[in-house]
Amino acid sequence: MIHTMIQTTTETHSTSLAEFAKGYAAYNLWADQTMITWLQKQDPALLEKEVVSSFPTIKHTLKHMLSTASWWIKNLRGEHPDLTYGPVICEESVAEVLAEVVAVSEELMELVSSMTAEQLQHPYLVTIPFVGDFNIPGYEMLPQIINHTAYHRGQVVTMGRHLGITDGPNTDYMYYVLVGAQRY
Repeated sequence: MIHTMIQTTTETHSTSLAEFAKGYAAYNLWADQTMITWLQKQDPALLEKEVVSSFPTIKHTLKHMLSTASWWIKNLRGEHPDLTYGPVICEESVAEVLAEVVAVSEELMELVSSMTAEQLQHPYLVTIPFVGDFNIPGYEMLPQIINHTAYHRGQVVTMGRHLGITDGPNTDYMYYVLVGAQRY
C-alpha cells in the first residue's frame, strides 16, 4: 500500500514538473512575442542606435538573447554544443533579428512540449569554458534560458526608454498568469 502511494506521488510530481515546464515555456513565448510586437512598431533605426548598456544596441541585445537561448536549447536536446565567447556579430536586418527571437522561443516551446518528465529530469552534459563540465537536469536549464531572456527583455525596455520609446510592454510572469495566458 505504501509503495502505491509513493509511486502515485512520484507520478504526480513528474506530471506537475512537465506541465510547469510547458507552461513556463509558453510564458516565455508570450513574453517574447509581446516584446517583439512592440519593437516592430518602432523605427528600426532606433533599434540600431547605440545606448550605454551591456550591448551597444537593442538589436545586439536581441541577438545575444537568441544566441544564448539557442545554445542552451542545443544542450537541452543533448547536442553538447561548443560555447564561444566574443563580441556579438549581428549582420542580419532588424526585421530578421526580431523574427529570429520569436522563432527561437517557438523552438523552445516545441521542444519542452515534446519532453517527458523523465527527459526533463535527465542530466545533460554542459561544457562551460574556463569553468568545467556539468551534468545539468533539463528542468534546471529551462529557468536559465527563460530568466536570461527575461533579464535582457528588461534591458531592452530600459534601452528603449533611453531612446525615447516609453511605452514598453509588461512581460512579467505573474502578468502573464493573470492576463496574458488568457490569450492562448
